[in-house]
Amino acid sequence: MISAKRFEPIALRQARLFESDDLDRTRDQVSRVMQPHRLVPGASGSVRSHMDFVRVGGIGMGALNFGAAMQVDTGHLDDYYLLMFCLTGHADAHVDGQAVAVNQARGMICSPERPFAAMLSADCEQFMLRIDRATVAAHTGANRLVFDRELDLDSAALQPWLAQLRAMATSPELLQCAMQNPKIAVELERLLICLLTTGQRWSDEADLVTPTIAPRCVRKAESFIEERASDAIRLEDIAAAADVPVRTLLAGFRRFRDITPMQYLRDVRLGQARDLLRRAPAGSSVSAIALDCGFLHLGRFAQAYQQRFGESPSETLRRSC
Repeated sequence: MISAKRFEPIALRQARLFESDDLDRTRDQVSRVMQPHRLVPGASGSVRSHMDFVRVGGIGMGALNFGAAMQVDTGHLDDYYLLMFCLTGHADAHVDGQAVAVNQARGMICSPERPFAAMLSADCEQFMLRIDRATVAAHTGANRLVFDRELDLDSAALQPWLAQLRAMATSPELLQCAMQNPKIAVELERLLICLLTTGQRWSDEADLVTPTIAPRCVRKAESFIEERASDAIRLEDIAAAADVPVRTLLAGFRRFRDITPMQYLRDVRLGQARDLLRRAPAGSSVSAIALDCGFLHLGRFAQAYQQRFGESPSETLRRSC
């Protein structure tokens, strides 16, 4: 049986993100690949932190050691799933209000928009996965999937997932290939997520909600977005078109659409871009089509497109010519 006790992520060791003895720099560097958070050392003295991190498609994989006992508080997670277990040491985590003891045999999963905090031992090196919610939805069809909080790394059901995770983290050749080839990255995404959903209990919140008709403000906002998607639209513009305060609009979208208005705008733009790429005449460029659809940052557009459709914009364009 593969266990975290024998889990040495040698491939990650070649992707050192930072080393620092400055707590503010550590916080800033970790925030770049995760999200803003609060760090409180457990005792006075020097802190020597380091983090290794790579991103494969919609999955970020990292190993982080603060070099001292540390309290971490992210507040509510952004739009991603956080999975964590310890390579060394231990942690006392609080996931969505529930205490979870994290070590080499037991990990945790925090779902999007849930609160997460943890107290890490001085010798703790944590192995983390950050999986975008959109990536999980693309491979499972579930937009509101929620996992059980505790990961039993010794369970037979999770051994295939742990073996695949170990293969990715310990093979520099496989990791490098996935980072260079989007098609391989998508396949590794799919395999890792499918193995996780097979081995770990989960529920789809959408199944627990009684279907209702969205309120008028949400439908007005959607119509406005669909008509003006290529324009430079702000959240305030959408709320004004729906004739409601921003807070009311956000609450309506969260309850009835499970996304924010700006995420809906991005999805509409991506759909329009895909239609244009599929029908593009010879000589068309991805950058011109992206700009026409309201995307000002080509790199972010390409990443979002890849996550949504499983191929790059240029691949879609090549097939149309």
